[in-house]
This record gives sequence, structure tokens and C-alpha cells, in this order.
Amino acid sequence: MAKNIIFLNMSDDLGVDGHKAVTALKLKHPNSKYLRKSRVTEIDIVSFYRAFINGPQDAAFNRQRNDLKNKCKGATEVMLSIHGPMTSTDYGLIRATNPVNPDERVTVRQLAELLLMLFIPKVNYNFTLVMCFGARSSQYRLDHQNLDLIDWTDSFAYKLFDSISPRRQVRLTARTGELSFNTVTGKSEVQTELAIQGTLDNQRIGQEAAVINSLAWWGQNLGRMMRIAGPKQNFIISLETAKNNPSPATVLTQLRALNTNPGLSILDPDRQALVEYLGHTIRLTEASSRQSDPVQGKYGKLVYSNVPPLGNIVIAKYPNPMMVHPKYNGHVSVIPNDFLQKLAK
Repeated sequence: MAKNIIFLNMSDDLGVDGHKAVTALKLKHPNSKYLRKSRVTEIDIVSFYRAFINGPQDAAFNRQRNDLKNKCKGATEVMLSIHGPMTSTDYGLIRATNPVNPDERVTVRQLAELLLMLFIPKVNYNFTLVMCFGARSSQYRLDHQNLDLIDWTDSFAYKLFDSISPRRQVRLTARTGELSFNTVTGKSEVQTELAIQGTLDNQRIGQEAAVINSLAWWGQNLGRMMRIAGPKQNFIISLETAKNNPSPATVLTQLRALNTNPGLSILDPDRQALVEYLGHTIRLTEASSRQSDPVQGKYGKLVYSNVPPLGNIVIAKYPNPMMVHPKYNGHVSVIPNDFLQKLAK
């Protein structure tokens, strides 16, 4: 059966950020040769959302509302894109296209009320939340591949699902990491936990007072130190040569080798500061190396569904479907594997 995907774009004022996802989706789900209508329909709904929240809800608003309701009702999949911060599970963001303006926050409640208006009772909706970190918990620093560590009920995605289920029949999916779309393959890709930890480490290290002071010292004194030939100049040349190597692995190898044998005179008054700068550079480079871990396709996907009598359940789809909520006495409920596979599809 041909897919009919409705893509609701709430990424930014101009709908720019969501277009890449739509381009990828059209590659993944190309037009049928028997149907002239595209299987992927993009609808920018930022203005509609603002009218829904703030007014005016005039005749034009009512016509668009009815049109959206009909389109969502007839879709095999409804997707909604909105930006997601890693550090909050309470709101998403409409990105401001004018840098002078702040990003606009959309709370769980506001988005839930919008969906409750667009989704009608007794219709099954397959809904994808296209939101970076949408399935990530408030304990965002934890490794979310370690499924037992995570409270899966405090993510933005779960809160949203809990707000609309069971009043609407919805199956919702979301991802734990930064989400992107490959415009060559047409598939979605997700940032790995290793890359997320690298990002967090880079931020933490970069905020340390010792690191800030060391980087400032380097910038202020580099010219002075390079004027005199000798061990210090050789050290600086070796360090800069290593930093500029195109291979991240080689950068680390060369920096670590220089750290083992800096070749600086013990009488050099800059020796301690140079060695400290090298140490900070190695730490930042190690974090950046983790941050560059390649994105993956089948990764970090959570599926939310309402299954009586259990109520809301959460399934981690990859590498093999596993129900991670609800838990009783530290153990998840057992449901038949074939049913689990069907829910996770």
C-alpha cells in the first residue's frame, strides 16, 4: 500500500529547517507511477499554531483546521518537526529566523492541545515526533543505551504521548539523540551516545576556569614565543602541526607523543604553561573525537503505545525490541514477543 505522509513543519518561522527532512522523505517514499499526487505532503503550521494559541481564530483559521484534520485522518503517517533542546524535557522550540529574536518555546501542554484538536477520536494515528532529543530523559547526561538506567516517563515525547493518550488512539515514535535526515539515502540518522557524551564533555571542559585561562594565555603569548628559535619554538610548531592534521586519530597520536616528550627545557619559564595548554588541548581533542562518532540509522528509537490493561507502554526498538516501561519491582512486564514486534514496527 502506498504511504501518504503528512509532514507538519513547526521548525522555524520560514519552514526552512524541516525542508531537508521532507526532501529525504520524498527520496525514501517516491511518487507512485500510478498516482500523480506526492506521498509526502509538507505543511508549514507555525502561523496556524500561533493563531491557535493567541488568535485570531477566524473563518480562515477554521477552514485550515478542518483541512488539517482531514489530511491527518487520511494519512498513513503524520510527522511533526520541532527543535528540541538536550537539556529540557518540558518544551520544544520554533527557531527564530531573525537572530535578534529569541526562539519560541512550545510546551508539552501546548503541543498536546494542538494535536488533540487535529486528531479525532476513534481514528488510529501513526505519529512521528521529528525532534532532536525528543525521547531523551531529564537525566540527559546518562547513557541512554543503558536502558535500565533511564526513567523513560519524563521525556518530552512521553509527556506528550501521556497528554493525548488514551483520549486519542496514537502510536508515537521519537529519538533519544540529535536527529538528521540523509538526502542521499532518504533515511533518518541519529547521533550516538558516544557523540552526545563527546558534546557534553566538550562543553564541560570548555567551561573550566583553568582551560579558559590557558587558552587565553596561549593566544596572548604565542607571537612572543615564536620569535625565538629553539626548543620552545619547536614545541609550538609540533603542536600546531598536529592540531592541523586532517586525521583525528593522527592528531591525538601526535599530541600524546608530544606530551610524553615535549622537549622543553626545565629552565624555560613558560614550560609549565605550555605543558598545561597541551594537556587541555588533548582533553578537548579527545572529546571532539567522541563527538564526531558517525551517526546511525537504526538507533535510539522509542515507540509509545497504549495497551490495555497495561496502559502506556514504551518500547526501545533497537537493536531488538524491548519494553522498557512500565516496570514493576525493577522488571518490565512481559508481553508476547510477536505482539511486541508488531508494536515496534
